[in-house]
Amino acid sequence: MESYGAAMKNTITKILNHLELELACYQELCQIYDEQKEALVKNKYEELEGIDKRITTVYNRVNGLNEKRQELFNQLKHGITKLSEVIEAAKQEGSPHVEKLSTYRETFKKLAVDIEKKQYINFELLKTGLNISDKKLNLIIEAFAPQGSIYNEKGKSRDHKDLAVSTIIEEA
Repeated sequence: MESYGAAMKNTITKILNHLELELACYQELCQIYDEQKEALVKNKYEELEGIDKRITTVYNRVNGLNEKRQELFNQLKHGITKLSEVIEAAKQEGSPHVEKLSTYRETFKKLAVDIEKKQYINFELLKTGLNISDKKLNLIIEAFAPQGSIYNEKGKSRDHKDLAVSTIIEEA
């Protein structure tokens, strides 16, 4: 095995420091998704706008960090795009940081699955909330819709009791 070069050691150290920054962002994103879920479940809709802005801010930060990570990976070896490839290059060079890089890789895998689940759950909560709101709105609209026609869709006369508007009943 070749000796562990100073340039590679420096690049691996930069990559490790960078991965720590990325990890903090992804953990923050997980926390924000938990807050979003709580706001959705407890119907705190006024908080959702602020939460969405925070998600966008962290997401933009993550995109910038992804670009920087790719630059660092290319400094290590041109054409490397994945952490597994960095680990393999570090193994070939005899780097003492292989285990730490592998730990980051596993941590990122778990976080990716966790984030994906939280996004899915929050999306389903949003869909359910929209469906409930839509049904409530339709009930309100139907309750105040004019009941002028005494005929149903089939042209038959309706009973007079069917013409009552919700809880508003006029006395004759």
